[in-house]
Amino acid sequence: MPSDPISVARAVEVAKATLNGMGTFRVMGEVSGFRGPNARSGHCYFDLKDEEASMSVIVWRSTFSRLDFELKDGLEVELTGSFDVYVRSGRMSFIASNVEVTGEGALRQRVAALAKKLAAEGLMDEAIKRKVPAFCEHVCVVTSLSGSVKDDVVRTLARRNRLVEIVLCSCSVQGADAPPTIIHALKAAEATSPDAILLVRGGGSYEDLMAFNDEQLARTIAALSVPVVTGIGHEPDVTIADLVASRRQSTPTAAAESIAPSMSQLAEALAERSKRLQAVLARRVETASEALSGLSARLPLSLSHCLAQRRERLRTLASSRVMRDPSLLVFDRARDLERAEERIADALPRGLSRQAELVERLSARAGLGMRRVLERAASALSSRGTHLEALSPLKVLGRGYAIVKDATGHVVSSAAMISSGERIVAVLGEGSLEAEVTHVSAPPEAPAPFEDIPA
Repeated sequence: MPSDPISVARAVEVAKATLNGMGTFRVMGEVSGFRGPNARSGHCYFDLKDEEASMSVIVWRSTFSRLDFELKDGLEVELTGSFDVYVRSGRMSFIASNVEVTGEGALRQRVAALAKKLAAEGLMDEAIKRKVPAFCEHVCVVTSLSGSVKDDVVRTLARRNRLVEIVLCSCSVQGADAPPTIIHALKAAEATSPDAILLVRGGGSYEDLMAFNDEQLARTIAALSVPVVTGIGHEPDVTIADLVASRRQSTPTAAAESIAPSMSQLAEALAERSKRLQAVLARRVETASEALSGLSARLPLSLSHCLAQRRERLRTLASSRVMRDPSLLVFDRARDLERAEERIADALPRGLSRQAELVERLSARAGLGMRRVLERAASALSSRGTHLEALSPLKVLGRGYAIVKDATGHVVSSAAMISSGERIVAVLGEGSLEAEVTHVSAPPEAPAPFEDIPA
């Protein structure tokens, strides 16, 4: 023992150094008092315990973020890490650098993850599940033929209702090779077109029931065209097959009872329906009788009213002048025809006269229009002729002007185009002249702009 005392801080530092020097440990235990992740730091805190001891554990945020399962109370885990002391409080904690689920806890985590995945896909929705008939006449039982479950189910169905037809499909119900055999048996059962399929097995540990937590088996059950009723294990056991099945019962016996009403129940149901049918028929007969009584009471009054209407109708017909003298009908029609003939004879000359007058008016209007058109055309033609005559070169030549052409016939428009001694032709208003050029004068120069404007 040291002779001099040391401070608390020094004592904690010594303990911390000692613990740090112990290295890394792998510790197994159960999670208890889980707290976290902390809202500010993101760290998790809990106790890891077994039957004899407990220790404080810290999982830093970086480690917790890597976990692919839910860390919670009751979970069996294996921690890898080292001990450390928090200096300010002197509290020893185990700092976990890795966390793994062990034993049954790992299985439950995997099953929970698969259930969550299948639920997200809708395989557990009640809306898509096949409806189980109230009374199944043909049932396929999928289970192991070597156990007592088969006998219990057959005995239960026979006891409740001997009319149920039972077909057995054998499969393995435990072990890694069991799911493919269960799938094969389910498909074989579906091929027999039963009213329902019973998928059953007896109780066992959680590991024993893992065959019914297979993903492919769950998808097969959901895809079957026949409803599946499960009775797997005992009351608290719930597998993925139970969750996707059309109906889940706690035990194989309960599953068998749910699809086969007993004979006494059927008799009670038939008696109840017979009573309801008799009551409905009685009400209908009573209603029809009341309706018939009402019709019988109204019938004499209705007949009397109908006969009175018919008598009045006959009386009116008998009093008509046609009934008194049928020839009046022919006379009236002949008189109507004569009047029509007179109207036609009067209207025909008037119509012809109006048509003739209309033709004359149209002819007069057409002649007048034609004359106006011709007059406008003649006036326009005369105006255009006068305009053309004013533009005619002959008209210009008639006023004393002449067109001068050289020997080749080209019009001479400038004195510079002719040389002295050349022969020219002068075209006049009447006739033409030939002459020889004796002298050519150059054209006068054009005055400069504004030359004649005084300064």
